[in-house]
Amino acid sequence: MNRSLPCYALLGGLLLFSFSGHSQSQPYRFTLQAEKLDVPPGPWQVTRVLDLRADRSRLGAVRRGLGNEMASADFTQPLSAEVLQLLRTRVPAQPGARPVVMRVFTLALAEDLRANSEHAEAELIADFLAPQPDSTFQVVLAVGETNRRGGLDVTKLHPANLALVLQQALRRLAAVPASSQMPETLSQADALAGRGGAMTQRFAIQGAAEPVRGFYRNYQEFLDNRPSEADYPFAIAHVPHTGKRWAGTDEIQVSYLGTDVDHPNRPLYPGNLWGLSDGREMLIAYRSRFYKLLPAADGRTYTFIGPPVYDEKAATNAAVAGGLVGGALAGAVGGGAGPMAPYELHLASGRVVAAQNAGQTDADGFATAPDTAKIYVYRRPDSNKESVTFNATGKPALTLQARQWTALTWQDRRQELRLCVQAGAGPESCQAFVPDFSQPTYLECVVPSGGGAPTLRPVSAKEGLFELRRIQRLAKAAK
Repeated sequence: MNRSLPCYALLGGLLLFSFSGHSQSQPYRFTLQAEKLDVPPGPWQVTRVLDLRADRSRLGAVRRGLGNEMASADFTQPLSAEVLQLLRTRVPAQPGARPVVMRVFTLALAEDLRANSEHAEAELIADFLAPQPDSTFQVVLAVGETNRRGGLDVTKLHPANLALVLQQALRRLAAVPASSQMPETLSQADALAGRGGAMTQRFAIQGAAEPVRGFYRNYQEFLDNRPSEADYPFAIAHVPHTGKRWAGTDEIQVSYLGTDVDHPNRPLYPGNLWGLSDGREMLIAYRSRFYKLLPAADGRTYTFIGPPVYDEKAATNAAVAGGLVGGALAGAVGGGAGPMAPYELHLASGRVVAAQNAGQTDADGFATAPDTAKIYVYRRPDSNKESVTFNATGKPALTLQARQWTALTWQDRRQELRLCVQAGAGPESCQAFVPDFSQPTYLECVVPSGGGAPTLRPVSAKEGLFELRRIQRLAKAAK
């Protein structure tokens, strides 16, 4: 009898060893159903939610446990079902309300850890489409929302943060009159495929030949290319630096220009500004310094090279070291002694995201994500003897006996992997999901002793790895 099933992964044993030293935390799963939504009555009612995210494998990553290990975060059910259930419960339909489809392009969470603070972030980019009698859809509204809150245990803030960005979007929808002139009509194919609407939205700053000179007091002034008048005449200076940290990037200094000997040039404090432009360059004020903004090729983001990304693990190790050496290391880590890092400004929402990911960057320093998800399915050695037929999307069916396991991979972050199990001629049990690309997924195939359809039970990485090693040891001993 084969103890491992190589038709899906010929090197399954080697794959196990490759994960043996990887520290993983149990994924963080949560629901929004206990959250409140304060949305006034409006002429629209969301009747359908489409998940059109480029990456549907998770909402983001959080820190968990005493060791602050990274873990994937996601809803307990698919995003479309989770959001629609919340809206049906918290935003009751109004008489005469017109139906709209909500297309979600981004719904994400993140944790920003720095030397002296922690913040939970949420972002939503979506649009609302009104179906028409001729099967086309009119774009009612495109939205981009973000929220950021600090606290001691920021992981607990994510459900409320996500509910808040949804609330902000729905409040904007409620303010749109039903009689408004719709700016864009989409075919049914384009609407379902995620084309048009929020994906092609452009702002005045992108269409301007040159930015208007002045101060951006807020993000909206930047988008509209309508800055406020500057308080005094000012100038931008580029100060070149050598060394690995700057990697050819200039430091930018902005100064008010002096009018006479008694009123010399003085530095411009960025704390009260979103950014500024001198009519040629655009600068963002980020963490008390100015950085030059450049449009990205995708048309939906701007990029800039900004301060070093805070290395939380290095800071923790430095703090554990203690003493003068530990204090010096912690100060260096927290004080930004590392290399300058790439950042993205998401135009639709205004959220700034560090794009650097140490060890996983392309030639330009931007993050590259794992392109393959790994899934392990097994039956425990003490499972009953009934054989199970196992099916996976795009793979031939196989028989899975007790004390056997199989491994497969998945490379599509937008489409669900469908797994089915069937005991004998009994009923089939299936589940579909986009697997986690940041760490392996382990599923135990459980066959009820009293009959009935088998199930695939998600287990922690620690438990799954232990069971697979146990199966391998038993197989080796039986030879």
